[in-house]
Amino acid sequence: MPDLYNLLAAGSVVSGILSVVIAILILLLTITVHELGHYVVGKILKFKINECAIGMGPAVFKKTKKNGEIFSVRLFPLGGYCAFEGEDGSDGNAEDNKKEGVFDEYDRGNMPDASTGVLSENAFNRKKPWQRILVLLAGATMNFIFAIVLCTVKLTAYGHFELKPSEIIPENMTVGETLEPEDVILEIDGKFVYLSADYVDILSGRKKGDLVKMTVIRSGEKKTVTVSLRNDVDAKSISDLDSCMKALGVGSVVTLKTDGSTIKNGAYLFRFADYPDEENYSLCTRIYTLDELYDRLKTLSAGEKIGVWTYFSGDEKRTLDYLTAPENYDEIDKSSIIAVLGAFGISAEPAAVNYQIYSSSVSLGFFESLLRAPAYCFKTLWVTLRSFGELFGGKMALTDLSGPIGTVTITSQFVSSWRFDYILEIAALIGVSIAVFNVLPIPALDGARVVFVIIEWIRKKPINPKIEGMIHFVGLIVLIAFAVIVDILKFI
Repeated sequence: MPDLYNLLAAGSVVSGILSVVIAILILLLTITVHELGHYVVGKILKFKINECAIGMGPAVFKKTKKNGEIFSVRLFPLGGYCAFEGEDGSDGNAEDNKKEGVFDEYDRGNMPDASTGVLSENAFNRKKPWQRILVLLAGATMNFIFAIVLCTVKLTAYGHFELKPSEIIPENMTVGETLEPEDVILEIDGKFVYLSADYVDILSGRKKGDLVKMTVIRSGEKKTVTVSLRNDVDAKSISDLDSCMKALGVGSVVTLKTDGSTIKNGAYLFRFADYPDEENYSLCTRIYTLDELYDRLKTLSAGEKIGVWTYFSGDEKRTLDYLTAPENYDEIDKSSIIAVLGAFGISAEPAAVNYQIYSSSVSLGFFESLLRAPAYCFKTLWVTLRSFGELFGGKMALTDLSGPIGTVTITSQFVSSWRFDYILEIAALIGVSIAVFNVLPIPALDGARVVFVIIEWIRKKPINPKIEGMIHFVGLIVLIAFAVIVDILKFI
């Protein structure tokens, strides 16, 4: 038996390593596609290319073509580059370049022809502004096109993930209907749901009692229902689904934060013990919010108690816990949820509220997939841009972002299920994210380089090339440091 345990443990380790390796390969594939975009458009427009590299840092593989172009794979999968001759620190004037000594070691794109020491006529800064802009945007464009291809394959072969509530809170409605458990939500007010952020976009600002038309798949059939919202929808950000789920009546499970309570910290609060035996468990009143617990507890007197059923994640065994009101309970302010719950050692702020909803794959035909895939990618692009806006606006935490290590970790978690549909989905999302990130006007990124070209185009004169090169170099250092800090914050 110990040999069997060792074998299973070894198999788990190998599976974990393989999932990380595949995650890194996905990231490298995305980088390769990006640099291929720069390279192909550069070749079409006859730019002189010195090196095309996948990864950063020391080279682990190099191959030099007859025309002098170098293809390399480098140690760290943090990015890559397509080094065009004269891209930074050079204005294409050979005499000025020699005088200014601008061929810095850090900028491989500035190296002139080895035989003449002069930049060729196909150097980056000798090309027309519109040509340079096309080359700079080609990487992100290629990422986006590749993401659409991946999405089309995924949607055709596996369908689209849509949300499906596993539990709906019972309620007697005077107007409108309610969703039912296992309804797969396809459309809200005639708008197809591509992303979870669509719930926020469509429902945000709606009020309690508003009627919303929803197209769902119920018992295998497509059906339109008119749902009455149960609460106002006041989402704080595009990732804030809580108020949407609450308004739609989706059931939730509260995770408790406790200190000195008879209930252990981190327990899932599930039902009141109206019938304190396992046989009648399903007849006990379901607890969806801490407010419901508060409403029961505030009616107690000192020494009285109530029972609640709890359990822990991954543990199928339910636990019956009793909450007894302390001796001074009659003296506390019963109108305060903080005071009432605090008397039992329970925080009024739950550790988490988990809504009982999960994803379900909806089959799409090939032609519908061709229609949906671009829309899905453009939606993802827009949400990514808005996420950056919310980050700088303080609505989103820095820990919601991921650096290279965080990206690999999240990707490996998807890969570890060994489901090809998950792999295709995450690869497409990474592609869109990298496309969006690269066009931001941040030094060292393609977006900032486009800005410098546009400034040159408008003023008919480039910014000092040496200054621009240094700005991008400093920007690269800052970006690497930022990525490291994001990953550190995410894992501490």
